[in-house]
Amino acid sequence: MSSTSSTSGHEQSRWQQVRRIASWEFNRFVKWRQQVIGIAIMAAVGTASGVLTKLVNDAKAKATEVAVVNGAALGFPLPVVDDVVWLPARYATEEAARAAVAADSVGGVLLVRSAQAAEIVVRKRAAWTGAVETALTGARQGAAFAALPITDAQRASLLTPFSVAVSTVSRGQGGSDASSRLITGGILACGILVLFNGFASLFTGITGEKQQRITEQVIAIVTPQTWMDGKILGLASAALASTLLLGATSLVLLATLPRLLGSSTFTMPAMPGDAGMVAVVALVTLLGIIMWFSFMAAVAATIDDPNSSPRSSLLLVPVLPLGLAFSLLSRPDTVVAQVLSVFPLTSMAVLPVRLLLTSVPWWEPTLAVLLLATAAWAFRRAAGTIFALGILLHGKEPSLADTWRWIRHTR
Repeated sequence: MSSTSSTSGHEQSRWQQVRRIASWEFNRFVKWRQQVIGIAIMAAVGTASGVLTKLVNDAKAKATEVAVVNGAALGFPLPVVDDVVWLPARYATEEAARAAVAADSVGGVLLVRSAQAAEIVVRKRAAWTGAVETALTGARQGAAFAALPITDAQRASLLTPFSVAVSTVSRGQGGSDASSRLITGGILACGILVLFNGFASLFTGITGEKQQRITEQVIAIVTPQTWMDGKILGLASAALASTLLLGATSLVLLATLPRLLGSSTFTMPAMPGDAGMVAVVALVTLLGIIMWFSFMAAVAATIDDPNSSPRSSLLLVPVLPLGLAFSLLSRPDTVVAQVLSVFPLTSMAVLPVRLLLTSVPWWEPTLAVLLLATAAWAFRRAAGTIFALGILLHGKEPSLADTWRWIRHTR
């Protein structure tokens, strides 16, 4: 097929065609006016949520009066419990206290059986009973610790945690600074959000036009590969722009709302101390986005109706690497983790985990980037091939055998 075409009398290179298609797709799904409205709604919802959360946290429940019978058997003072007022001398007998609870004269009664056991009697379930049990356990343990025949210095020594400091002799290895970890985690989260934010648009953009028979007219002007490249680039850019805008709005709300509500403020991360690691994660995330969009474009090219096709379940495939990454949090130095950190379908999620938790040799990120770029190129070519042949089979989805045969014959 020709690498150029004539549109309105102007010859366009293949890259110009891709850029024009990508721009059209981007503007189709990113409406700036709607984005501004979305930000305003998000700010309003975030503000309302912050105000309600502060009201809930600041709300003071009415204190519950709890009578205590046989409190001397505890052997230690009654602990302080939020929203509970102890009445240690109100009733002398268990029967009188139970009758008072039944008559709703008090909120409950604590019947102390021994220094290790007690019973709480209430008219109906009450949230404060759990706090009472926790407070009594802590008070008993504190009293037993205080009674040990040791000096104050020995007691302070027992309560002091062992201090271990971890330092590295070079940057770019395990034990990176907190700012690098926070930014790396943010980049990975952003990449995942881009995938799930853009897949719906990708399926709609490809299958919708197949159903409306628009694509046959378009590919008379540009090649199917050019059309698919423009879609992948435009829709991935639209998802990335929407996600970055959402992330920026969230950061602004986190920085301003606590100040307005008088609660603890969110501190923006400083510049990362390990800029190389952050750059590697950003590159792997970007290549991973392109690869998964190309993969999903190839899948969407085989589907006529996403509402009825079982292949729509393939949207969940990118979730699998996330599960593997979480399972490897405690085992980042295993051979399995090392293999998955360079395997193209899992490296986007697993490699950042290894970079954050352990020392990674230089060749591992290099190999991961090369394999990711190769996989993205292969999926992109497959998407263009499948789209070029699949458009002629409207009404019948090609089988996996048909799809594989198309890809082999067009190499």
